[in-house]
Amino acid sequence: MARISIGIEKKDRKNIEAILRSTDFFYEFEIQTALEIVDETLSEGMEKSGYFWMKVTDEDGVVAFANYGKDDFSTDSWELYWIAVHQNSRNKKLGSVLMKAIEDDIRKSGGKILWIETSGRPLYASTEGFYVRNGYKLQASLKDFYGPGDPKQIYAKVL
Repeated sequence: MARISIGIEKKDRKNIEAILRSTDFFYEFEIQTALEIVDETLSEGMEKSGYFWMKVTDEDGVVAFANYGKDDFSTDSWELYWIAVHQNSRNKKLGSVLMKAIEDDIRKSGGKILWIETSGRPLYASTEGFYVRNGYKLQASLKDFYGPGDPKQIYAKVL
């Protein structure tokens, strides 16, 4: 049975990397950036670093995670930086359960809106579908932002 918990531990670093690699969605520099955020969080703690984490654990260990934080340039906006489910655990609704838990945590912290940025490459069609199914609306599309034919898609949901 899957269990959601807040925070990460040093032993989770390798699991987070394995989850990201399993998806075949991320460039190497993106994976390295995620691991740098893990290291910063482990070094400084969630409150000081501003990076909040949730993870889903089952009999296989950590199978999904998310990373989010308060936007310092807004009174009540938060941003989802990462959400990923291990390829072997996809299609079990773990991402949706994790998203709801994140939204609840943000509400408890006084947040009123969650912003998400993602790629608009065809590979990310299922990701965009996931956000729409979870009540997010496309707010902007920035053509060729990440590269030729790779727009930045900006989604948001009022919590």
